[in-house]
Amino acid sequence: MILLGWVVAVTALGVWWMLWRLVRYPGGWTYAFHEEHREARRALEGARGAVRALRRAARREKWRAHGAVKRAEWAYRRRVRRAESELERLGTTRRGARVEQLGEIILHEHAVVVGNDEVALAGLKVRLEPGRLKATSYVYLTQLDGRERMERYGGADYAEDAVRRFVVRIQNAVAAADRLEEERVGSIRALKAELREARSATDQVEAAKERLEETRARHDADVRLPKARMALDDARSTWHGLTGRRPR
Repeated sequence: MILLGWVVAVTALGVWWMLWRLVRYPGGWTYAFHEEHREARRALEGARGAVRALRRAARREKWRAHGAVKRAEWAYRRRVRRAESELERLGTTRRGARVEQLGEIILHEHAVVVGNDEVALAGLKVRLEPGRLKATSYVYLTQLDGRERMERYGGADYAEDAVRRFVVRIQNAVAAADRLEEERVGSIRALKAELREARSATDQVEAAKERLEETRARHDADVRLPKARMALDDARSTWHGLTGRRPR
């Protein structure tokens, strides 16, 4: 069975090759296979090969130039997107992990939450004032825009020392947040400058596009392919005059 399969495959391949050759060199069996017309077949195939080689070379060079444009555009977009993404990340403030809570004030890594309000730590002013009643304290949170929140702590649940320690912890967190904010502002300033530079850095893209256009123009002006096509047309005419059939 295996041998029979091989015989069928080889036979089919042989039939296909003969049909292909008859189409390739039209006019009949003699012109497609006989030694007498070998030179005519060689001339026709040589003309075809010259056109094919020139077309392939032109396509390959244009493809490479086009690929260079795509790579330059990709690198440009990647640089811009990276700067934009980093700017977006730095511009998004998050409260961070929860650190401690005392009463209604919840201290997070980068913000304090009082009720439904979230207040960034950077620039926040925190002060503690004793109340008129014994064991009563008031914590004031003043934002950069002047808005102020006040929370009262009193009674056995809130010892004065615990309130003071909590206020000091918030103040230390504010100092750390101020340093981070200064660094963040500097990073944002530098990234904005980098983004402006990235958006204006189109030299490589433009140079790649110019090379592509030069390549296209050079091949459009190249006379070798038109001459090769004329030679192929002559070879087809010669074959037509020989066989009465014009090959493709």
